[in-house]
Amino acid sequence: MVNGKPLDLEFLIPLTSSHFNFCRSLYTALINDYPKPTLINWGKVFADAPQARVRKINGIDEYLHRMRPDQYALIMDGFDVWYQLPYHDLVSHFLELTEPVNYDVAVFGADKKCWPNELNSPACINIPESTLPGNSYGPWTDGRQPVMNPRERFNYNRPRWLNSGNMIGPVSILREIYDRANYSISHAPPEEVYSDQMYIAEVYGQQDLNMTVDYKSDLFQTMTFSHADVIFLEDDLFTYPRKAASNRRKLAFNKVSGALPPVLHFNGPKKAMDTWWPQMWWSRERDNPDVIDKSRQVYESGGAFTIDGQFLSWNDLCGNADVHNPPPWKPETA
Repeated sequence: MVNGKPLDLEFLIPLTSSHFNFCRSLYTALINDYPKPTLINWGKVFADAPQARVRKINGIDEYLHRMRPDQYALIMDGFDVWYQLPYHDLVSHFLELTEPVNYDVAVFGADKKCWPNELNSPACINIPESTLPGNSYGPWTDGRQPVMNPRERFNYNRPRWLNSGNMIGPVSILREIYDRANYSISHAPPEEVYSDQMYIAEVYGQQDLNMTVDYKSDLFQTMTFSHADVIFLEDDLFTYPRKAASNRRKLAFNKVSGALPPVLHFNGPKKAMDTWWPQMWWSRERDNPDVIDKSRQVYESGGAFTIDGQFLSWNDLCGNADVHNPPPWKPETA
């Protein structure tokens, strides 16, 4: 509740066309009772993937200006995000996290590395320190002592840099963020326009808007350099009395912060998406009658909307895709 009213939240996903990984993402959202998302830039064609990423900013900014400033928006990447907890858990986590500032802040995912901005830019250096303890990763935390394997040096950073693939917050703030990013894109040399994250992080580096990152992964667990931070545990391990064994659910916990994140974002390498899917509760329990029924509802009535309100059914978006069995890999043809 915000000011005595339920949170008026729209779920937005920038997406030009469908893909098996989007179908998996959509399935995990709908089976967890998320509202049907609105697809930003659906059907548009861009020159290449970097241009499509940058044009997310244009499309999202335009849509935010169609919304009321007193609304809230949840804006998520479309191909590498899974939702492991119900929608009401994400909302309650957000409200609990932002209550001290009267819910008037936009929260983004947190990364362990500043990218792709220049390392001496405000996006990288003009931002707050992490709220995690300074010894979260032992003596190697934040590079204070060198690690044996230089490739692992970022693994020991506390997350503090903005990731633009997950965000939630008031439309009034998100509009200002995207207006500024849009302005920067329109005034940048073409060769520098290739990453939406660069421009959103640039705004964060200015430190004059109500923006923050999710340091503890209370909402969003980003995965780059963080796979080792996550452990699968039964959801009642720390409660008493425990659930019946048949009702226990294995979930991904952040063992460093102690958080149970509603959202998993596989930014960076995607290999874990194939190895982790069988561990997720919707895969482990797919023969459970309740999960079978929820899946049937997704396939029969699930879908998404275009910005003009056209409903795209599950069949329109995913056809007969079996989310539990990836299509065979095919080499790209010339």
